[in-house]
Amino acid sequence: MADNQNMIVEEPKKKLTWASFRAGLKEWFRKQIVNLKRRPTNIAFFVLIVTSLVYLIGFSGVAQFLTGQRINTAVVRWSGLCSFVTFLFSILVLLLFMNSFPKRKKANKVMLVFTYLFLAIMIFTNVVCLTEVAKVSETADSVGEARTLYITHIVFLCITIVMLSLTPLFKMLLMKINTRKELESTVSEMKNGIDLEDAD
Repeated sequence: MADNQNMIVEEPKKKLTWASFRAGLKEWFRKQIVNLKRRPTNIAFFVLIVTSLVYLIGFSGVAQFLTGQRINTAVVRWSGLCSFVTFLFSILVLLLFMNSFPKRKKANKVMLVFTYLFLAIMIFTNVVCLTEVAKVSETADSVGEARTLYITHIVFLCITIVMLSLTPLFKMLLMKINTRKELESTVSEMKNGIDLEDAD
């Protein structure tokens, strides 16, 4: 009797088939849509993260450009100041965005206004940097790399503003997607109905 109780029944291992893989992938997408329904702001937040990473990763090219322009003090002064502000705001704007949409609470309008303000300031500082770069010779070190980064960052900032502004529209479209998971037995019972007549 004791031997029977100590026996361990090994469950057969499930084989990975294309049908099971497709079903698992479909379920994963369903869960992601459900999460986006709860927090549609994650779409804009993802774009904002990419925007910040674009500038932070490419900042080394800006640093090389500023180092090569030490003789041109006017360019270094304004480009250096604006580049530093953009670098700092690229990090702070992420914190502002997270505080703008706290979990299970209404949007913090003050933080949201500051988020838009920081995005607008970064566009302005990039435009100032582009203006200063235009004064430098094309043969200068890293001038092309710096110009490309400024333009790319402006484009991504504009995309972020658009995505953030369209969040209510994304929420409306996501709510139209059916993500309910129904059991066939439950559905059939609901269709057939339940007999609730009193017994005689």
